[in-house]
Amino acid sequence: MELSEVLGISAAILGTLGGGAAIIFGMSNWLGKVWANRLMEKEKAQYSKELESIKSSLLKDSESYKIKLKKSEFIFEKQYEAASELVALVRQFLPPLSHPDMDWYEACDEIAHNFKSIIDSLERFLSKHGAILDETPKDLLSNAIALASQHQFDITGPEVPGTANSAVDKIYNNLLSAEKYLTKQVLNQTST
Repeated sequence: MELSEVLGISAAILGTLGGGAAIIFGMSNWLGKVWANRLMEKEKAQYSKELESIKSSLLKDSESYKIKLKKSEFIFEKQYEAASELVALVRQFLPPLSHPDMDWYEACDEIAHNFKSIIDSLERFLSKHGAILDETPKDLLSNAIALASQHQFDITGPEVPGTANSAVDKIYNNLLSAEKYLTKQVLNQTST
């Protein structure tokens, strides 16, 4: 064989191998791009799903917070109503000044004549606001009702016995303590 034939065969072999290599290189390049795109799409989908999950969680937290805020506003409104009504009741129980030298003992005598009205008013108050009240004001008001109920039968005429008079003082102190407790509770909520 001549040199030119050997070179021709060599060139043909190299051309064939070179063309195959180019085809293999082109196919691997294309396949690499397809895999890279698929991986990117998979990652995008995963991040998108995680982002939606985070958004959903934040939305749920936001809704939960709104519900808690509404409940808190409702409870505050009811506590404010109860405190305001009790303040008015306590003032209503006080008798008007009947003479310039009227003292607390005389006021207690006049209040004692209204035990039945006081019992009814406090019972209505507890029926209306009992669900929103803490144990402390409920106990104070229940104690006031019990004292008035117990001593209402002591009043048989215009004269008020000392036991009924001192019961009025205890009742009034219970009412003032309940009023102070409820008012403080409302004021503490307005500062937060």
